[in-house]
Amino acid sequence: MGVINDRGRYYWVKRVPKRYAGLVLGADGQPVSQVRQALHTDSLSEAKAKAHQVEAARLSEWEALAASDHESARAHYDASKTLAQARGYSYRPVVTLASGDAEHLVKRTLAVTGENFTSKVAAQAVLGTVAETMPTLTELRDDYYGLTRTRHTKKTVQQLKRWKNPRDKAVANFLQLVAPKDGRRNPIPMPIDQITRNDALKFREWWADRVQNGMDPGTANKDIGHLSEMWNTWTTLKEVDLPNPFRKLRFEVRGKHKTKIPAFSREWVRDHLLRPGALDGMNDEATDIFLMTINTGLRPSEITDAALEDYVLTHNIPFLRVTENGRELKVEHTERDIPLVGVSLEAARRIAERGGILRYRPKANSWPSVINKYMKNNGLKETPKHVDYSIRHYIENALLQAKVDDRVRADILGHEYKRPNYGDGGALAGRREALERIAL
Repeated sequence: MGVINDRGRYYWVKRVPKRYAGLVLGADGQPVSQVRQALHTDSLSEAKAKAHQVEAARLSEWEALAASDHESARAHYDASKTLAQARGYSYRPVVTLASGDAEHLVKRTLAVTGENFTSKVAAQAVLGTVAETMPTLTELRDDYYGLTRTRHTKKTVQQLKRWKNPRDKAVANFLQLVAPKDGRRNPIPMPIDQITRNDALKFREWWADRVQNGMDPGTANKDIGHLSEMWNTWTTLKEVDLPNPFRKLRFEVRGKHKTKIPAFSREWVRDHLLRPGALDGMNDEATDIFLMTINTGLRPSEITDAALEDYVLTHNIPFLRVTENGRELKVEHTERDIPLVGVSLEAARRIAERGGILRYRPKANSWPSVINKYMKNNGLKETPKHVDYSIRHYIENALLQAKVDDRVRADILGHEYKRPNYGDGGALAGRREALERIAL
């Protein structure tokens, strides 16, 4: 297959790959297993050059045919644009073509008839008879991920997955409530121009019932906010004039409704969480991650995401370096060095001896579930509202009660320091001195 000579003229010949079987048609409208196209030259070198161009165009056309055969209406429309481009034309609706230059319309017609006919789909693409279709909400979401990818260049695979999850959930919640269902009760994709304000209000009402029954309104606002932001971004960048049905639907959140994670008391940490044998039922890595939070206030993800080289334990002040290290930090001031003292230093040494965080680094989200379930099942929750993050709030309270300077507290916890920034706040030595005041 390739370039052949037939009676002094060259042709491009190729077997149709299996993945396109049944899609490539001959002049009689029947599927073919092999295609042949005249190269209109008697020069072998010119024929080879033309053959490369012909093959690239045909493969592009066949790929578009496959897409239009298997995908949604939106994908079919996009594939039609690709098919038209493969034939050397930009996609233009038939109404536009009919009202334009007659000679150009004839030229397009000849390009998909007679010996140039390859498929009905290709003809529809070149002649502009495929109606423009809006994407479904799921397709809009996927487009949105592509359009905003430069915002997340520093995220790890795990961080990107954590970022996508609530947006996927918002789309799934909305479609499950509003979209028509198939025989198995699965949502049927609907183009976004069919989503109405009433659909969005129905979604808000569904959330209102849940908020009334005790659900945090902030959770509802996240769902609504994600849908609104994805819609706004897509329509703005694509220059599509569609009103946002999710605009201004958030619930008012007053102070008394805000969910606040309580802090553990010092007595509870000392007498219950650090009681000999209290954590023996957990795996070693989960236990040591928890113990590292006790005297540091580190966010769990700052421990699980840390590389082995971030454990600087031979320094005269042992510390954990919280740095980007191939991942995206929450905010710029999150990057810092945290001295390790007491049980946190002992846990860090064990982690380093094992080669760093191995079990929870690729799935950091699973660690909170493990520790919270363990605390619940073993009577280690001070109240039902206490969770793993309550340790971080305990550290914040303990530093405040120990009269640690505001700047040093902010440096330890990775908070923004909103006053003029003079000097380094005592840096590592100052932070160690502060943490030693509260160490267990």
